[in-house]
Amino acid sequence: MSNHRIAQLKSFVEADERDMFSRFALALEYLKTGDTENALTLFLEIREKEPGYAGLYYHLGKLYLHTGDTEKALAAFGEGIRVCEQLRELHALKELREARAALLLELGDEE
Repeated sequence: MSNHRIAQLKSFVEADERDMFSRFALALEYLKTGDTENALTLFLEIREKEPGYAGLYYHLGKLYLHTGDTEKALAAFGEGIRVCEQLRELHALKELREARAALLLELGDEE
């Protein structure tokens, strides 16, 4: 099912370069299949083309955590918090604050 969905979403992305929703959905599908490289590429493209895409930052931070890059994860969460505060995206803001706090707590425990 996932390969079919990936192919379908890729066609949407190719048909409309400005379609960030399909790009985001494709990145999430790549994550489901363990393809972090393609997912990261898409997340970074979204951030560059539409930095106000609030849902991006949580997943970008989690991807960085998955790859062991806690510094980039903290930066992604922090950037997302700033974006969500500006946009008043309260649900995403809450998730990002919780993810950042949990990571900071975890890092504090390691030291």
